[in-house]
Amino acid sequence: MNLNINSESKNMRNSQQKRYGNLVVDTTVKEEKGFIDLKEPIKVIQRNFSGSQQNSNTPLSVDTNSQSYRTQSNKSVQNMSTARKIKDTSLKNSVNANTSTSIMRGQKVSINSKTQSLSKLLIALEWDINYEGSGEFDLDTSIFMVDGNNNTAEQDFIFYGNPKSRDNGVFIGEDHNSALKRAYDNVVQLDLNRIPAYIEKLAFTVTIYDSDKRRQSFREVSNGYFRIIDIQSKKELFNYKFGDGLTNETAIVIAELYRHKSEWKINPIGNGFTGGLEALCNNYGIETE
Repeated sequence: MNLNINSESKNMRNSQQKRYGNLVVDTTVKEEKGFIDLKEPIKVIQRNFSGSQQNSNTPLSVDTNSQSYRTQSNKSVQNMSTARKIKDTSLKNSVNANTSTSIMRGQKVSINSKTQSLSKLLIALEWDINYEGSGEFDLDTSIFMVDGNNNTAEQDFIFYGNPKSRDNGVFIGEDHNSALKRAYDNVVQLDLNRIPAYIEKLAFTVTIYDSDKRRQSFREVSNGYFRIIDIQSKKELFNYKFGDGLTNETAIVIAELYRHKSEWKINPIGNGFTGGLEALCNNYGIETE
């Protein structure tokens, strides 16, 4: 499969493509409305970026760590590199982290252990960029919604070009209208009650854009944190420090949320890959050749 995504409403540099092996992402800025195009043999899926916000296939406003999305009615959006993002410490301090549980790689914990009615969560991601080069250092967050056969349908691959799942259970860059996205490097809005029953786990991953060309790797990323926040109480439930010991890797599977009987569990993974987004796609059942 050659996955080609046109994101024409993105505020990015003209005539630019993101390449991850055989996976090609066209981010050329044009004047017409944006759409997502999954080339043959996958059928074309079009998403109208100027529709109603009630339409689950219409991502009207999505902020990510390295790029921003808006409808054509709002074109004055500033493109921000991850390394230059200024985080709002006062907002971060509004989250109660006093009872947050630090978990380690391989330690599987029930997120329902602190409350049985947990549904609306915020995944908050933090990191420090230690890159001394002259170019940008961009980190992209992706979520693979994986079924029981360890496969991910193309429409269940959530990333900057397809930031919201069809069921509205996963939304990159949104924060349940809490404004907490300004406090972290990136956030993912979750509503676990909306996740379809056939989805067995959510894999949270981060890749470095254009890492081969820019000669960048996770050696230049430190103090990575994956935080789970109960959005209703604004309490941080769990935190996981990831990325320690990575060197030449250009992608990482940070953690997986997975179903276990009637509850959800968190599995901190921290595995690095040298093949970028292509390697992650192959790992979760999306073929890129």
